[in-house]
Amino acid sequence: MTSAVAVSEGTTAQASISAGSFEVSEVVFPPNRRLPWHAHPSGCVAVVVDGLVGKRFRRFEADAGEGALITMPPEEPHEDRFGRTGATIVVVESADDDSRPVSCAPASDAVLVALRIRRELAAPDAFTRLALEGLALELIAIAGRSHIPPRPERWVERVRASVRERFLEPVDTTCVAAEVGVHPAHLARAFRARYGETLGEYVRRLRVEWAARELVTTDKSLALVAVEAGFCDQSHLTRAFKRQLGVTPGRFRAMQL
Repeated sequence: MTSAVAVSEGTTAQASISAGSFEVSEVVFPPNRRLPWHAHPSGCVAVVVDGLVGKRFRRFEADAGEGALITMPPEEPHEDRFGRTGATIVVVESADDDSRPVSCAPASDAVLVALRIRRELAAPDAFTRLALEGLALELIAIAGRSHIPPRPERWVERVRASVRERFLEPVDTTCVAAEVGVHPAHLARAFRARYGETLGEYVRRLRVEWAARELVTTDKSLALVAVEAGFCDQSHLTRAFKRQLGVTPGRFRAMQL
């Protein structure tokens, strides 16, 4: 049985075997081939084992080179553009799977499974269908895990708690990273991924919130509140305050009277 991925003119299915509820194929696409907008009736997980394919979906585009893991739900419109050397892709399709999101990203562990699938397809025996069903499930598990948000690293929580205790002091990303033993770039990425804002944005937000409390509970001047909150001057506080709360510090204080 030929895979739905391989029905386009100029495309060759090297091998395609039904294994349980899956159709497992190795599909070869010729150089410089373009497949206009189309969709497949089954959800699929695919691994580029050789060559390059440019994938264009409704929401994004991506170049899928060797080692890329591609996932699509059934009837997902897309366009394919193949490079000068064409591409060889291992595809696992299942009509029962309608929950697969659209994605395209490198996945080294998926490549290892795809290569094992190629070996089974190249030299089938009495146990090939059973082996392919297991490999198909393994590939789908890898694809599924790639969409699960990573568990938050505890050191990121420690950084946030530590910074919250001293946000009025100068905060240096390099020093904070050294305290938890990570690279500053890794700290920046992990913090943003965990909390949806950069470390600098977090500190600025805390300072604005502190300034707002001071404006309501004390009669300090705006200039003094700005300096104590860690801003360069009153105008710096005013810009940050209005961006975060929608009003100037003076207007905010007047609204509380």
